[in-house]
Amino acid sequence: MLLNEWDIDLEETMSPAGLCNIIENRCQPEIKTSISHIDHYFMQLPGTTMEMSDASVELLQILYSKLRDEVEHLFRKESGLIYPGIKKTAEGFTIEKQASDTIEKTQQVITNLLLKLRQLLNNYVLPTEASKEWKDCVHEFYQLEIKLHRWIYIEQSMLYPAITQKHPGSPKHQ
Repeated sequence: MLLNEWDIDLEETMSPAGLCNIIENRCQPEIKTSISHIDHYFMQLPGTTMEMSDASVELLQILYSKLRDEVEHLFRKESGLIYPGIKKTAEGFTIEKQASDTIEKTQQVITNLLLKLRQLLNNYVLPTEASKEWKDCVHEFYQLEIKLHRWIYIEQSMLYPAITQKHPGSPKHQ
């Protein structure tokens, strides 16, 4: 079932270079927009408006900062090193399994941080009396989680399996 325009693009473009374009032109900008919105909410909302205890607000901000840093660092690594190599060499580009495993571990850290944020935010369920600003902020966390899982799925299920060497030191296609 096609859930959005990303899915249509994915069905049309399954090459590694095409997947890189989708990630860079669709996934990353949408994720960065959600991050920017959450940053804005944190700057605009005083801790008391977040309708959580001070300790919970502090933990939320720490977990979110770690998530944002992990995502931004991985985006820079992939956009600066991996995607240009894929696009330049097209079908012949491969990476060693160790590099793919490192990226997968970072994505697992991101997934674990998302889970902790979800738990801290009560599975994104808010009381009806919550302020509009707090509801918008929590909704943006939910949207960020969806976008990050979609991006991770594209990379782990389609991109990296297509470019990862099966055995270190040997060509992918034999």
